[in-house]
Amino acid sequence: PSRAAGAFAPRSPALRARPAPRRDLPGRAARGRCKSRDAGRRRRRRRRRRGGPEMSGGFRDSFTKEDTKEDLLGYDDTAFYYFMITILSCVALPWTLSVVSSLIFPGQAKLQKEFPKKNGFGCTYHYCQTSDMVAKVDEARRKARSWTKASFSFWLFKAGLLISIWIAILSTVVYLRTSGQKEINKFDPFVILDVAPEATNRQIKSAYRRLSLTYHPDKNPDDPLAASRFIQISKAYAALTDEVARRNWEKYGNPDGPQTTKVGIGLPRFLLEKENNLHILISFFLVIIIVVPVTFICYYNRTKNFAANGVLIETLQFLGYYINESCRAKMGPELLAACAESRNIPTRPTDNQQIKKLGGFVIEHKKRVFSLPVVAKNQYLVWAHMQRRHHHMSLELRSDIDELLRHSMKVTQAMIEIACMREWFATAQAMIEFRRCLVQALDIRSSQLLQIPHFNEEWVKQCSTDRNPVTTLTEFLECDAERRKALLYGMSADKFADVDAFCAHVGQVEVKAEITVEDEGEIVVGDVATCTVRLCRKHLREDEAMGPVHAPLYPEPKIEEWWFFLVEEEDKKRIVHFERVLDNGRLVEEQLRFQVTRPGKNNLVLHALCDSYAGIDQRVELHFDALAEDEHKRELPAHEEDMDLDLQPTLFQQLMGDFGAEEESDEEEEHVAEEKQKAAKPTKKNKAESAQANADDEDKEEEDASTKGGKDGDDDDEDASSASSSDSD
Repeated sequence: PSRAAGAFAPRSPALRARPAPRRDLPGRAARGRCKSRDAGRRRRRRRRRRGGPEMSGGFRDSFTKEDTKEDLLGYDDTAFYYFMITILSCVALPWTLSVVSSLIFPGQAKLQKEFPKKNGFGCTYHYCQTSDMVAKVDEARRKARSWTKASFSFWLFKAGLLISIWIAILSTVVYLRTSGQKEINKFDPFVILDVAPEATNRQIKSAYRRLSLTYHPDKNPDDPLAASRFIQISKAYAALTDEVARRNWEKYGNPDGPQTTKVGIGLPRFLLEKENNLHILISFFLVIIIVVPVTFICYYNRTKNFAANGVLIETLQFLGYYINESCRAKMGPELLAACAESRNIPTRPTDNQQIKKLGGFVIEHKKRVFSLPVVAKNQYLVWAHMQRRHHHMSLELRSDIDELLRHSMKVTQAMIEIACMREWFATAQAMIEFRRCLVQALDIRSSQLLQIPHFNEEWVKQCSTDRNPVTTLTEFLECDAERRKALLYGMSADKFADVDAFCAHVGQVEVKAEITVEDEGEIVVGDVATCTVRLCRKHLREDEAMGPVHAPLYPEPKIEEWWFFLVEEEDKKRIVHFERVLDNGRLVEEQLRFQVTRPGKNNLVLHALCDSYAGIDQRVELHFDALAEDEHKRELPAHEEDMDLDLQPTLFQQLMGDFGAEEESDEEEEHVAEEKQKAAKPTKKNKAESAQANADDEDKEEEDASTKGGKDGDDDDEDASSASSSDSD
């Protein structure tokens, strides 16, 4: 009978009927049954230690074979597909537009970067219209539009990756449409039981019986989803038949009432499966422990050798050691050739022979200090560029000098900054002169007029030997068109048009400056004075900006920069303050602040130096008188509100004041309590003193009354007076 009853018992060992222990069994049988019970307990303990599912006597555990998978079986990963589509679309759409635009307009992005139409303030760039610069822009546009093997391979890689992203998006959309998962699943008992919302209780019960028989775990031992489906069917039936469960479902969306919700932000199902835990941990380990540190190490190794201005730290150390107060522009080519960027340019076996051919056309204005072959080669190339010997260079040497010139702007800027930090104006001025010699391909001793298009030594000589000679670029720019035509008699019309275009592009620059102390009428020693500098490019309109300079032999477009130096001429031309100006608009205003240290008359000179053109520098002399501190005492007026703020306590004082107020209030309360206690409970001495005081008061009052009565009564009434006096006594 016990076996027959056990055959129909539930599978859960917690609900299985156990026969009562029989006390009348023989000793051996009793011992065997006890051993079996002990073995069952040991098995359950081992299962708990291994972390296995611990079955309880509930309805849920009776029909669930794998409790650890129950949450996973009901997991809805539809959100993952929507999340993936959103992320991939955000990447694919702008990338597709970029690839299509690069295919339709090749090289447009590069041209916009090198030759932009407007600056950051919305001003239109004014480009030089000489034939050389127009040809340079056309050549850059042609190179940007041409397809090289490397650029075509990179474009194919981007196109293939973009196509794979779109395939992933489309395949995900098709999967969502075919699987019927149009939105994230919700608990809907009518959908689970496959009945209409207006179904009767009989129809609901019939559907429940049919589905429970179909998805019962005992009838589907090989289907792990059957248990989860059966539980959902049971909850759906309870939500439609039980009043409490129905109210919970209508109010909270769950027949069990308010429950904690497990939310996964777009996580696919395979990330939550137990079988994939090892792979996920390995991937996480590889990304966090290997990929991220390796990426950081590679980035650090790549950037640790560079300073903040983009120059190699080795170059800064080299320049800081060799640049001194006596450095001049003729030392620039060797310093540039010996820097680390220059030494990193690869050499070829044929370089020695090509340099020997070039050496006959190059003049070195300074004796070489460094004998390293790569330094000597690069130094020859720099001198050849400054002396315009490009037609004597081979294609390999031309590519080397172009690479060196691309690094020259950062290196020369470092030279200027080192001189400025040490307050050496002559050295900084010499480095700026060397910088514009590189931009304009001018020799150290060449004429400024060679910057003008189509000018050579013959045209320079013709201008300098005229009846009114012109020897500087500023003088040439101040000439009108008729005067320039007379100077350049014999020049063709096309070349003269380029000269006019050059003059219209460079234009005339006006610099004004003044020294004041903000909110003060006098300048006193110790004040911080402000030198306001205004630079105006007269040839530009209000909505225009200075475009790239005219530099046909420089490999990259160069934007004009200015350096403002406030110098004390009397103190070995010491730099008081300096500023680097990058604004290329029509009107530029900059403020140079310095502290006044000398009383009396002060003479300063403002030098405005251009790093792109030689001969347009400006010089402004500034004079001001400074009073000594004892001659004029500064009154620092304080506003009424500021005075009120001084009277207010600080935060610390407020805190200490609160504590002190609490202590004082406690002391006052104690004092009042003591006074009340003394008044309520007087001592014996106080009682005697008060009684004596009351008696004295009464005696005094009686005496006054008797005195008044004696004056007004008869003299014969002595008995009454004696009686009253005895009564008073």
